[in-house]
Amino acid sequence: MSECDIAIIGGGPIGIWGLYHAHLRQVNALLFDSLPELGGQLMAMYPEKDIFDVAGFPRVLARELVEQLVAQSVADPTRVRVGEKVLSLTQLDGLWQITTTLGQHLAKSVVVATGLGAFRPKMLGVTGEERFEGQGVDYFVKSLDALVGKRLVVVGGGDSAVDWVNTFSGRSEVTLVHRLERFQAHPASVQRLVESGVEVLMPWEVSALSGDDHLQTVTVRALDGSAERQLPCDQLLVCIGFNADLGPLKAWGLALSGGKVAVDREMRTNQPGVFAAGDVVTYPGKQNLIAIGFAEIAIAIKAATEHAFPGVKSGLAHSSSRGF
Repeated sequence: MSECDIAIIGGGPIGIWGLYHAHLRQVNALLFDSLPELGGQLMAMYPEKDIFDVAGFPRVLARELVEQLVAQSVADPTRVRVGEKVLSLTQLDGLWQITTTLGQHLAKSVVVATGLGAFRPKMLGVTGEERFEGQGVDYFVKSLDALVGKRLVVVGGGDSAVDWVNTFSGRSEVTLVHRLERFQAHPASVQRLVESGVEVLMPWEVSALSGDDHLQTVTVRALDGSAERQLPCDQLLVCIGFNADLGPLKAWGLALSGGKVAVDREMRTNQPGVFAAGDVVTYPGKQNLIAIGFAEIAIAIKAATEHAFPGVKSGLAHSSSRGF
């Protein structure tokens, strides 16, 4: 059974950045993630998506952001346990026993940075969808090059759908289908979409899919029943959201609010020695932004360090003050 000062649960960008702050504070941390590689949602679903809300980067590919975070934060690869899912947390003699799919570990403090948990894409529920999944129907983009020059139909009106349309505008023949009368995406992204001249059908919906071994045609119709069209299509990209599941975390005894972990201003949960940061947490005024998650994990690691070493104030940690 291994031991550490702080166990970080979650290997997305927030959890990775937590390793950086643990190293700055010279504490022994272990990071756990159930996925086979670091990066969380960014690498699992959006590796080729541009990110615009990280300070210092006008735009950066998700996979490139993860690569830079890993290079900056993972000083010792043996402190990272990928492919190891945390199943339970149990108090044991003043420590936290962490039971995973591969064994047990002890930690003085725990920081939860699991994001919104496991994701399952929301499906359209139309004829042919399951048949063409992976054969012309997808819910996220793994490779930009594979879609360049294709006839692409994107479904949705949120940030993900609008961002992908903007990404492929001018590179592919793109049509956006949205069943509402307004977008939910960031206004600047919508403005860029409008100025691109991409065909937008709204309020329209996809009603059927057809083809031989691969998707060939997407049938769309106006919600008021006034019109119907057959769109030749090489790739249908469905961006209507995901169903998130916190999984085992729900049984860890953490106070939840609205399906998220409730924390205070120091990222403390209701369990002594357990802290949380990122999209998994909620508090008054919370915003789900990577930049905010970076700040939250820095606060959480500071508080977790002070819990692990009571009476020793860790103070402020800066890379310039540690020869980092």
